Amino acid sequence: MKMTFQKLVIGASMAIGISTLATAPAHATSFSFNNPNEIKTYTGGSNGIFKANDTVAASKALSDSNPSSNVELWYSTENPTSNVGFTATQGNYSATVTSVTVSDWNSLGSQWLNDLLNTYTPFKSVWNGFSATTQSLVASYFPSLGMGDPNVGSFQFGENGGVDLTLVGHLDVKTKLSDTLSTKLNEAWNGGVKLLFPTNTSIATASQVQTKISALQLTLSLPQTPAATKSTLTTQIAQLTSFKDLLNFQAALKTYQGEIGASEIAKVVTGNKTYYAYSFSPTASGITASDDGVSYSAYYNWHTPGYTPPQKQVPESSVILGLLSVAGVFTTRRKLKKVSI
Repeated sequence: MKMTFQKLVIGASMAIGISTLATAPAHATSFSFNNPNEIKTYTGGSNGIFKANDTVAASKALSDSNPSSNVELWYSTENPTSNVGFTATQGNYSATVTSVTVSDWNSLGSQWLNDLLNTYTPFKSVWNGFSATTQSLVASYFPSLGMGDPNVGSFQFGENGGVDLTLVGHLDVKTKLSDTLSTKLNEAWNGGVKLLFPTNTSIATASQVQTKISALQLTLSLPQTPAATKSTLTTQIAQLTSFKDLLNFQAALKTYQGEIGASEIAKVVTGNKTYYAYSFSPTASGITASDDGVSYSAYYNWHTPGYTPPQKQVPESSVILGLLSVAGVFTTRRKLKKVSI
């Protein structure tokens, strides 16, 4: 009878402890995806695998504390045409993280450019030397840089409901920027600039372009030049000036010796506010993607203003008391057994 009573006490104490653990507040974050067909997950490390359209794998990658596992938002091309991503929910907190579209660049462009130039100051003087037409032209290139399909390595809500993201990308995007600039120069050359240099067998140099600009300006200044011709000359001068500016920018990019770290960009909507998550401060990841051996070489951290990391969760006092009561019962049982002996 005494043993039966002890078993009942132990069972009740354990039930209380387990019940208390079961009712302890949960802090898990849930994820829902607005277009799973444009979601691709990388499982992590240098030998990871890719899983397309797998929301279970994507949710795990976002919350597994391993930033090398990541979720690409809008993976079919590098230039998203819609905001594809996920909504994260934890208690009363909610945040939506998506790809960035051309429309978003209209709001984002100036801020992103200023931050870029303030980070990589050698390019600031080059940019300031551009004509207004060239600056507007270069700004129109931003959406084609392929930075609006972010790879999100981790997501976390803060103590105050703020958001923290890890973006996975390249340690140095200089080659990517140079390739984009070369493409635009070729397009401009074949789109009309070439006609002004009939003897050239390759793209004109900045010096050749400046010589041509000076000649056109001289003709433009002559009193006998017809008005219709002056209009054409004005257009050609503006076209050549922008072309020369781009050539100078390309030259500055080629001579720049350092790395250019720039993350991809995610659109974050939380607390009725819209943010654009990006960074120019890379941290080497120590891994590269299994498919190309180049991607995922850097992590970029971003968080909302005033973000406070969540506190580490510890058992509540009621949980601790429940566990102590179980331990106490076992101790009492051992003492009773010794007395009975």
